[in-house]
Amino acid sequence: GGATAEAIKKACGVDSPRLQTLLTALASVKCLRRTPEGMYLLSPNTAQYMVTSSRHFYGDYLRFQIGRQFYHRMGALPDVMTSGKAPSYASWFSDPEVAKTYTQAQHNGSVATAKYLVKKKLQLGGITSMLDVGGGSGAFSYVFVGATPGLKSTVLELPEVCRTAETIKAQQPEDIQSRVIFVELDATSPAWPVKDGDFELVLMSYISGSVPEPIIADLYANAYKALKPGGRLLVHDFMVNDSLDGPALGALWGLQHVTVNADGLGLCPQEI
Repeated sequence: GGATAEAIKKACGVDSPRLQTLLTALASVKCLRRTPEGMYLLSPNTAQYMVTSSRHFYGDYLRFQIGRQFYHRMGALPDVMTSGKAPSYASWFSDPEVAKTYTQAQHNGSVATAKYLVKKKLQLGGITSMLDVGGGSGAFSYVFVGATPGLKSTVLELPEVCRTAETIKAQQPEDIQSRVIFVELDATSPAWPVKDGDFELVLMSYISGSVPEPIIADLYANAYKALKPGGRLLVHDFMVNDSLDGPALGALWGLQHVTVNADGLGLCPQEI
């Protein structure tokens, strides 16, 4: 299989040397493989994560959230580092288009991660109540509810994110739709619109590193208040080692989030 550079030029409608420059760059970082005969093939990772028909497709996250949002925000990093001034997630997501792009782009990646956790890491048991704090599209809730008969989930999210999430929810099976609800909230708020001791599971995915450091203690205090006695708090996030020397992806994720959360932490387990 595979295709020559000329065939790719025709398929893309780009008859210019710049396409060869792109192919060379992609081969250099192992997104493509170039055979001695000059044929280009997808690398295993590209075939698994960047092809829309793959059940592990992750391309929307990279194309939209990283490519259209964080890539541009990184241009502000020098100013943010010296001034400490950056938008918060709440102010950033007050723009409906920003919230929509981010939420839709994150959805497929979160679904894949949630499925992996349910299959490989978590034993949810027979729980019936779940609070999904900063749950975005509701991806984790859809997967957890779908895997657990009788489980109902409440997702706390910013208003504009909830609007996009409701359109994604409408695409889920009716049984799952009926067991997932969205409640508008900025998770940094000192009071959450839920009852104390009402949930067997509280999930905080990708949120600990997305709020200012002074807020984190209150965030966890609210999460514990929402738990029933014996309930579980599940923290899922990018983190670095306690030795603060890696891994690279966790460290770089934390760095990009400085541009929308100037007072946040590059979290490590010890801090949690």
